[in-house]
Amino acid sequence: MRSRMLCVIVVALAVVTLSADEGMWRIGQLPVDTIANRYGVKLTPRDLERLQNAAVRISSGGTGTFASPNGLILTNHHVALDCIRTSTLAEQEKGGGENLIERGFTARMMSEELPCRRFRVQIERSSRDVTTELNLDVKSGMSMAQIQQVRQARRGEIERACTQEKGASFTCSVVDFNSGAFSQLIVYEDFNDIRLVYAPEKQLGYFGGDEMNFRFPRYVSDISILRAYVGRDGSHGEFNAANVPYRPAHYLRVTLGGVKEGDVTFVAGNPGNTNRYRISESAVYNTSRGMPRLIQEFQTELALMRTYASEKPENQVLLQERIFGLANTLKYTQDVLAALESSDVVKQQRERERQFMEFLRTRRPDLVKEYETLFADHKKLYATTVEANADLDAALDWLEKASVVSYATTLYEFAQERAKPSDRDRDPQFQERFWNDVRQALTVDEPLVSGLEEDVLAIGFERALKLPADRQVPAVQSLVRRAGTSDPRALARAVTGASTVAKTDVRKMLVDAAAATFTASTDPAIVFARDLLPTIQERRARTRVLNETLFQHRAKFAQGLVLWKGNTLYPDANFTLRVTYGKVAGYNSGGKAVPFTTKFADMFALAQARGNRGDFALPAALVNWRTRIGDTAFNQRYANLPVDFVSTNDITGGNSGSATLNSRLEIVGLIFDGNEQAMASDWAYSEGAGRALSTNIRFALTIAREVHGAGWIVDELLAGK
Repeated sequence: MRSRMLCVIVVALAVVTLSADEGMWRIGQLPVDTIANRYGVKLTPRDLERLQNAAVRISSGGTGTFASPNGLILTNHHVALDCIRTSTLAEQEKGGGENLIERGFTARMMSEELPCRRFRVQIERSSRDVTTELNLDVKSGMSMAQIQQVRQARRGEIERACTQEKGASFTCSVVDFNSGAFSQLIVYEDFNDIRLVYAPEKQLGYFGGDEMNFRFPRYVSDISILRAYVGRDGSHGEFNAANVPYRPAHYLRVTLGGVKEGDVTFVAGNPGNTNRYRISESAVYNTSRGMPRLIQEFQTELALMRTYASEKPENQVLLQERIFGLANTLKYTQDVLAALESSDVVKQQRERERQFMEFLRTRRPDLVKEYETLFADHKKLYATTVEANADLDAALDWLEKASVVSYATTLYEFAQERAKPSDRDRDPQFQERFWNDVRQALTVDEPLVSGLEEDVLAIGFERALKLPADRQVPAVQSLVRRAGTSDPRALARAVTGASTVAKTDVRKMLVDAAAATFTASTDPAIVFARDLLPTIQERRARTRVLNETLFQHRAKFAQGLVLWKGNTLYPDANFTLRVTYGKVAGYNSGGKAVPFTTKFADMFALAQARGNRGDFALPAALVNWRTRIGDTAFNQRYANLPVDFVSTNDITGGNSGSATLNSRLEIVGLIFDGNEQAMASDWAYSEGAGRALSTNIRFALTIAREVHGAGWIVDELLAGK
């Protein structure tokens, strides 16, 4: 589910009159009186403090929760998948051949916990409004490009000052809410030594595969358990064998008490993106052109990766996380498009805008012309900027998907940016506080799949060569002249064939090299990168101005909605900490009642009905366990064990791995998905049949203890209960 955070211009159907359990609330605006009146649960300031500090944001795009005094973190299997993947690669480098994604992993003791590479978790420690400060240098009469530049410069100054004050263990980020209607400076405490403690087999974490994605009933143990480590002096550096488990001041306890229909549930997590306060033209673009085009691109890329993953076991390990994420995104995009079309989102948004304009004519006639102009300008923007550059941007996307090209252009630009006198002169992504992250990204010690690199690059050249004459990419034209051919495959080989950029040792030598080193280089990937970089930078500048314009339009409309409906709206999700409330509840689908939970016995029945093959094959360890205990014991003790359950909590991508909490803020489940009826929830919350899906924590920990021998881990989670 984490892959719902699509890098596309997607728009929302806002529901400005809150209904039922709608709302992804910032801690400070959580409607505690409404919750108390509706569910009889009065959240105290102490409760809010625990929710604020126990939930963590995970760099892979999901959420986790501190669940023990010794730094154990509960999250989803698929949120931790890249940790499991890099742990597999590390074990294979030591001479082991195990694929921990397929086999699962259980540490037998703390010393056996495996370091996650390039994996970070963050706690949101504080936030403050900086809207006025961010816009301090914006003056009347400025062009949109000038507004973007001065806001970008001011954003950098605010973040740098915060970083200098807080130190290396913290990240400071200025975050826009509702497209800039207001902005906050958020301070995160970073933890960089994260270790894998437990993960079930992929077949348990993803039972049913793509077919069952965004569906219910479901039968998955979508759990992984991690642990955060720090230095003995409290430092937050990368893995070090001498580091010790972090002892969080706030964590949430696990309970095996389970849930029943109607129980109140809370979810604290980091939902990635919703679009409920957007203008209708965005919906027109996405339903008619944007999302259909994306689906085609995802299908092409996914087919390529699956082909190469099937060729060699080592490719399967290298590509597994990317395949999962892309398949998830594809399925989500297809389902969302279908949901938006069936609900006629464009019509509903236009009706909202009609009602809004009627409100202005009646109550604020002085603003009518201003908003009529806003809607007209927004429509023109999509036609003249978004759609006009779609083919060029798609070609550049494919060229940059090739890691060799991405590495070469980034190395070259990094050298240029480091040579500039100060951060005020540097591009934001290359400012000094990010240099360690850039170096780490450029020196990843994983092999590339050469055939895949060539195929991806060939698609990029094919797309680029088909562009009209006035949109041609100069770097591609220069390469055609040098290579003496316009065959996309030959051009791809000309860039990758003799290049050494794919080698980690080479990149380690180049990562701090001066710009002159790249200017003098004859490596074909670097030569192409030198020519391509100006086009990439031009696109980046164009995109920033486009986004600033969209932000200004959307912020204006969001402010209008507040004027119309009152200042009680929660902001759209943006991967910042939110709390939602709801209840455990089944629903009706196609006239058929769907119970709120699934049972363990039915998981075995489904596997048997599907021949125990493919995505419906149960792991051997689970089958052997059931055989060992016998049918009588299984039927008496485990057959009715709840597996997954649904609730009305308002969630979206980024919430994956969030703890589902009961009225005492105890962990009863882990969010892993939404059902298909909730696919339009990024546009409009629906309590009728849209549901959040959770793995029942009792089921997940029973499997961990009984099947995988993780008793000591479960005991730590249950300690003191």
